[in-house]
Amino acid sequence: MPLPPTSTKSILDIRAEILEGKRSTNEEIWVSYQPFLFSRGYKLRPRYSPDWQPSWKLAGDKSPRIYLYEDAITPYRADVVMDAIRMADNRHVALKKVETSSEEVEIAQFLSSSEIASDPRNHSVPIFEIIHHPDNKDVTFLVMPVLLEMDYLPFRRLGEFAEAPELIRRAGPAIHARQQYRT
Repeated sequence: MPLPPTSTKSILDIRAEILEGKRSTNEEIWVSYQPFLFSRGYKLRPRYSPDWQPSWKLAGDKSPRIYLYEDAITPYRADVVMDAIRMADNRHVALKKVETSSEEVEIAQFLSSSEIASDPRNHSVPIFEIIHHPDNKDVTFLVMPVLLEMDYLPFRRLGEFAEAPELIRRAGPAIHARQQYRT
């Protein structure tokens, strides 16, 4: 999925908008998805509820330290990934919005198939569920566990750091040992 166009707004403009309780265009898209995702058992942060009111405004707080409030936090890549709570088991999950026609959906299904997922050499992120949006045939959500970014992994020892590329390298042959993905 291509990156969104670079914004011409300054950091100060963005902070002022957040202080006022405004959501970005990308966030408004998630607000539009919220009722559907809730009906499927996924609860987004309060900020993405259609009737959201900023908690710092409700509390009468006019200080610029609104980042003390959970609903003032905006995800880095809100255009593509959003976190949610899976209501069935209260698990924190990531929802990745992808184009339905992209190869990513097909690859995710393949890597999450029981035969491939059960292979101990497969270290790919498990996909819990694939949800197709009923009103927008171009949008599909991949539901997966929340993961840390690669550059923030909590390596405690040099050996753990050195082992990570080896685990990634082993994933390729694990897939090809079962079958070729593309014919």
